Amino acid sequence: MINRNPFEVIEEIYEEHYTYLRNFLIGLTKSYDVADDIIQKVFAKILTDPSKIQEVTYMKSWLVKVAKNTLLDHYKKRKPELFHDESVIENLLIDNQTPESKAIINSQIITTLGYLSTSDKAIFLAKFHYGYDYQEISTLLDIPIPTLKSKIFRIRKQLARKR
Repeated sequence: MINRNPFEVIEEIYEEHYTYLRNFLIGLTKSYDVADDIIQKVFAKILTDPSKIQEVTYMKSWLVKVAKNTLLDHYKKRKPELFHDESVIENLLIDNQTPESKAIINSQIITTLGYLSTSDKAIFLAKFHYGYDYQEISTLLDIPIPTLKSKIFRIRKQLARKR
């Protein structure tokens, strides 16, 4: 590989691993087009800096990792499909809730949360209202993650019974 043209090496890698990568990505995305786009992005990255592949020991696993990260980046950058439909946007902009209905909903939420202990209420609000992930809540409240997951499951079950 030392004396060979890097573009020939990249082409061989592409031909050898294309089918596997494509099937892997189709399994994740359920879309042939997205899978092909991700493969194109992966090899575009490799072509812009061919020295990356010289450091790789296990090419197949490295390509899978790069493809998975590229797919995650693709989904993060993509705009929500909700905004492509004009009628959905209009319905979101026209707020059909009256102040009275908002007050009723808020009182129901407060009543429901009243069934919880202070610690359970803090966990529930941190997870579902403020959007913290398990690791952040675990750090904030000094609770192991498995215990936290169990508590959240039990809280949701308790609230479902109270409805």
